[in-house]
Amino acid sequence: MKNLFAFNTMNKKLLFILMIVALVSTATVTIAFSAYEVTSAKSEQLKGVKSLSKMLSPNITTALMFDDTDAIQELINPLLIRTDIVSVTVKNSQGQELAIAVSSNQNDINDHGVEVITPLTLDAEKYGELIIRSNNSYVNDRNAFYIKFSIALLLFTFVISLVLSLLLRRRFLNPILSLARTAENITSFNDYSLRAKHYSTDEVGQLTDCFNDMLHTIEQREISLENQVQLRTKELENANSQLYKYAYRDGLTELPNRRYFYKKIQSLINTKNMKFTLIFIDLDGFKEVNDNLGHDFGDLLLREVAERLQSCLRKSDTVARLGGDEFTLILEGVDDHARALEIADKVKVSLNECINIKKEQVYITGSLGITFFPADGSTVDVMVKRADQAMYLSKKKGRNCCEFFSYEIEKKAFKERRLLEEVRIALNEEQFELYYQPIFSIDGKTVNKAEALIRWNHPERGIIFADDFIHIAEKNGLITDIGQWVKSQVIQDTIGFNELRDTPLQISVNTSPLEIDHAGKWVEQWIEASDKYGIPAHTVLIEVTENTLMDPDSIIQSQLKQLQANNIDIAIDDFGVGYSSLAYLQRLDINILKIDRSFIFGIEDNESSTALIKAIITMAHNLAIKVVAEGVETPGQYLLLKQLGCDYIQGFYFAEPLPKNDFIAEYIKPVEPDSPSS
Repeated sequence: MKNLFAFNTMNKKLLFILMIVALVSTATVTIAFSAYEVTSAKSEQLKGVKSLSKMLSPNITTALMFDDTDAIQELINPLLIRTDIVSVTVKNSQGQELAIAVSSNQNDINDHGVEVITPLTLDAEKYGELIIRSNNSYVNDRNAFYIKFSIALLLFTFVISLVLSLLLRRRFLNPILSLARTAENITSFNDYSLRAKHYSTDEVGQLTDCFNDMLHTIEQREISLENQVQLRTKELENANSQLYKYAYRDGLTELPNRRYFYKKIQSLINTKNMKFTLIFIDLDGFKEVNDNLGHDFGDLLLREVAERLQSCLRKSDTVARLGGDEFTLILEGVDDHARALEIADKVKVSLNECINIKKEQVYITGSLGITFFPADGSTVDVMVKRADQAMYLSKKKGRNCCEFFSYEIEKKAFKERRLLEEVRIALNEEQFELYYQPIFSIDGKTVNKAEALIRWNHPERGIIFADDFIHIAEKNGLITDIGQWVKSQVIQDTIGFNELRDTPLQISVNTSPLEIDHAGKWVEQWIEASDKYGIPAHTVLIEVTENTLMDPDSIIQSQLKQLQANNIDIAIDDFGVGYSSLAYLQRLDINILKIDRSFIFGIEDNESSTALIKAIITMAHNLAIKVVAEGVETPGQYLLLKQLGCDYIQGFYFAEPLPKNDFIAEYIKPVEPDSPSS
């Protein structure tokens, strides 16, 4: 019932307005007519009473002249026939009532409406007056009639207005309701192809046209938007495909990349009862291809390697490139050594074949490390780490081979990691110190040279030789920091030694190939230190391995000549174990040639070794180069070297390396002051 009278729709609102307008208009007209009728009724009543009074006054005047009260009474009594006249009174000129007629209805007497007083005159002489009083019954009857009429009229008007309003409402509201229904359907079904029905050409019709035009525009935009969304969706799908490719594919070789590799390994580990083999491959000699032929050749080489690796495997296996020249193979379902070794050998054979790149023939090999799941590990990190350890073991064993992981490898790797951390601590806490081993002249007595040898004074393990930790430092980028410390210490000690001696003492110091840079900074550092601290000429001897001098026209050799020009001598260390040509001895101004201890070891029993050492000494002397024999440990070795004409002897037979203070006390004589003159 509440909703019935709620003005919640335009339909009800318009109907209400039309009905109110109709009823208010009818009521206004009815009230106006009623007011007019009331006024008209009163006027007619007054006029009628006056007419009666005027009509009776002559007769009553005549009767009054003769004092005929009965006649007067007879004349006025009939007036009471009118229902609205309540009393008729005749008075003489003195105001005395001569006759009176009163209505029998007491209510009519009290209801006084109109009083008409008519003078009774004849020939201008007044004989009395006629007083007629009437009530409002006539007016009330007229009012009652018009009230009933008005009510009937209002009811009739309401019905007619309701019918007309309903008809007019449909006429006027249909276009608007059609718009509303169309809008509601569009909202409900999201269908912009719907159109509102056109009912007229008036303003509502124009609104309908505008509404339909708007729908057409929205529909076109929606179609355009849908097309754009479809296009963007395709673009996003393509972009996602590209992102997936970039995220999980190597851009150079199109192989799965490191991220895919780790995800693949994890998925295999998560698979129940899964077994697989993981093979790490590191290309041997790839850096040389990049350095000598350029990165373009290197990229083409990697692509060819990727194709060859794929050709060696099944479709169910996975080849991935981790980065650089590192590749991995995942062999699903393979968990025995024989099958894994068979595939590894197939890979090695494929890699060993000549690769033709831009008319260049390139040869490379691969070092392989093999692990098995779950035998060698149960997590991704452990599997990867152990495959990497096995691969590095194959590197150390000469490359172009494969190694299976063993727990001995892991123990060794753990020791190396621990040793590396301890080397870092040793650098920070200055646990290193220099020992000096004297180098004797061939007479076995004179010491004008010594070699600086680094020792690690470990707080728990005591003195550790360089061979036990230098390779770790070189492998992990710490050799430069160690070399800087050695250089600084050697400079200080060389200056101190020579201040205590009458004759110069030359200190030789080893230089790692990794310390030597093509930019020549290491040379500049030596020259700057020599100038800054005033190192005596030819008191520092820098030892380099012969492999450093393989290219006689290299920048390294020009740097060595620069050192010699600044009175810093050069020695070739471990001569005879390298792969270089002897031609560089003619092109370089070498000061010292140190024969490797491996040749000295068999000199007493091996005539070939004796002949070889004799040839080296003879060749060196012909080039004005002095010779030092390293590793002399027996009298027989010393005597043979003396007979062969060796210039200097170094080894445990004469003296072991000594700490700085012991070396000073044993081999350096302080300068004695001149005696005062008498």
